[in-house]
Amino acid sequence: MSNTRLMIALGATTVLLMAGCTSDDGSSGGPSTVTVTSTRDGTVTPSDPPPATGIGSGTGTAEPAPTGSVPVSHPASSGARLSVTGVRVGHHNAFDRVVFDLGGTGTPGWRVDYTDSPAQPGSGKPITVSGDSVLQVILTGLGYPMDTGVEEYSGPNPITGVHNVPQVHLTGVFEGEAVGFIGINGERPAVRVTALTNPTRLVIDIAHAG
Repeated sequence: MSNTRLMIALGATTVLLMAGCTSDDGSSGGPSTVTVTSTRDGTVTPSDPPPATGIGSGTGTAEPAPTGSVPVSHPASSGARLSVTGVRVGHHNAFDRVVFDLGGTGTPGWRVDYTDSPAQPGSGKPITVSGDSVLQVILTGLGYPMDTGVEEYSGPNPITGVHNVPQVHLTGVFEGEAVGFIGINGERPAVRVTALTNPTRLVIDIAHAG
């Protein structure tokens, strides 16, 4: 094989290896299992992981806009003990994305729906969330740090968003659950919910309004 042909072959191999090293949100090491994705009619079905893209990038994503409706729900794995360790918000070509990072054992469950009255679990104290609509994301299978062995998120709250997601408010754990209230500029756009592993995270994609 000539030197020119060898260089072309090596270059093609490098491109293929790089293409396999990015997950849905730009972290290294792709999902180790299939994902569970909500469908238009509110059921959940296993599917392949979504295409690679950067959580904070508005360019280069091949993912379509979400078309799913809510409410949707899925149970946590048996014996799950998880802590929310981070909350990230990113802007993409056809949607905005909120990622709840989780640590501990097991896989999370969720109940996702729009709400007109966001409130603190337990006390019922109203929570003010910026936006025209509020998407309520109830994460289940959670525990306290003493149960999970993982320190929970303690950063800014509410979390400042981007584009059509101006704000995310995360509540503390109450009876094995925590709630993320996602403020949205727009009237209840379509939603896609995806659970991913390695690392464990719950991804909420929200279609751009209008």
